Amino acid sequence: GDDFKKPFIEQNYNLEKVFYCGESILLPDYRGLGFYSYFFSEREHHARTLGRFDVITFCAVQRDKAHPLRPENYTPLDPVWKKYGYRKQTNLKAYFPWKDVSKSKETKKEMVFWAKEL
Repeated sequence: GDDFKKPFIEQNYNLEKVFYCGESILLPDYRGLGFYSYFFSEREHHARTLGRFDVITFCAVQRDKAHPLRPENYTPLDPVWKKYGYRKQTNLKAYFPWKDVSKSKETKKEMVFWAKEL
């Protein structure tokens, strides 16, 4: 949607050259088994085989370390994403509303994009 496009347009990206990967979650039982590496390599391979993209990107919610819904043993995935060559693009932010568990209404959440040149 337009909310995803806006930060890229503001930073003068050619949207036709940006491959966006939708949000994904690897369930806890499957973590640490090598699926993540395969998942990233396959998404990148697909984007490259299309032959028209220069950048691959995804976004992640930004939450304060003291956020009440943050799991007790939460480990940020930033080091993992860096390992695969993605860099946090602090100049590329979007804001999306959704309703948190136990809340009665939606609130906007800050999302920051991570990107990698293909």
